[in-house]
Amino acid sequence: MNRESNARISVLMPIYNAERFLKTALESILSQSFSDFEIIAINDGSTDASGKILASYGDKRLRVINNDGNKGLIYTLNKGIEKANGKYIARMDADDIALPNRLAMQVEFLEAHPSIVLLGGHAEMIDEHGVPFMPMTPPLSHQAIINRIFIGSCFIHPSVMFRTDVVRELGGYRHDALHAEDYDLWLRIIQNHQVANLSAILIQYRIHPDQVSQRKMRQQRTSADRSRMQAFDVFKSAQGHHLNKIDIYNTPWRRLTGAEPSLGSDHLRWIHRYRMMGRNDLANALIIPGIFSAPLCSSLYREIFQPIRTTPAYRSLSRRIRWYRKKLYMLISGKN
Repeated sequence: MNRESNARISVLMPIYNAERFLKTALESILSQSFSDFEIIAINDGSTDASGKILASYGDKRLRVINNDGNKGLIYTLNKGIEKANGKYIARMDADDIALPNRLAMQVEFLEAHPSIVLLGGHAEMIDEHGVPFMPMTPPLSHQAIINRIFIGSCFIHPSVMFRTDVVRELGGYRHDALHAEDYDLWLRIIQNHQVANLSAILIQYRIHPDQVSQRKMRQQRTSADRSRMQAFDVFKSAQGHHLNKIDIYNTPWRRLTGAEPSLGSDHLRWIHRYRMMGRNDLANALIIPGIFSAPLCSSLYREIFQPIRTTPAYRSLSRRIRWYRKKLYMLISGKN
């Protein structure tokens, strides 16, 4: 598809060694109920079969761009923004699944609400085998997002759709926000534009051990803290923004106790996800690093014994103890 394409949506999909899930992700977009789109699939120097998979498709809506080697996610995303023909850009990852009406719902909402620049939605977490295990429900309205976004990102990156011209004007994703480039962009958008999330589930968001957000937690936290503090100072000084009640300052005490947002709370979030996914091995591997990052966080210490609490033997023992405590209370109180 050439530069003069008039597709309304450009679906931006960066790809690096994604052969395991790439076909499923591509098919979920190609089978959308809304068909006026192009897929900008950028192969970022993959060394697996990702390139062959992309080459096997004959759909004219699929535009394949090959980077000269592995340039990284931020470079690749900005290249996609530059190449996009659509009025809107929809983000999509090569390991996730878009629900059939995702694009239709988002473009309908954005067409009806011209003041909204960035639109995300809810998601359903799935494991490596595609089994759902946990919902993701970010806040919906602009004000609800403002009230929460300085604690953590209120958008699921591969679920968002945004107006191409606005993001180009902002310069796209910033290289100095490494591993938190999406959060940094949202914080810059909300300073002068309206945003929202749909309550509908738009994607199935795949959780697996190789995700950058889990492997690069420390760098991601550093970048995210820097971006949110910069944005918060702008908001507090701007007339009409009342954020004095929001406590976002990352003091030593907050870091030591793992209060949100902090590296300790990031570890806890991933531990909880892995527990819900039924992967206690992955959860347990994050406990000690979490304790080193937040040595006074009691929740991290409790996680050490969490696998024991979920065993049938422990549950049986707990029931017996509760039964005896109840009988002892009734005996002492004279109740039958």
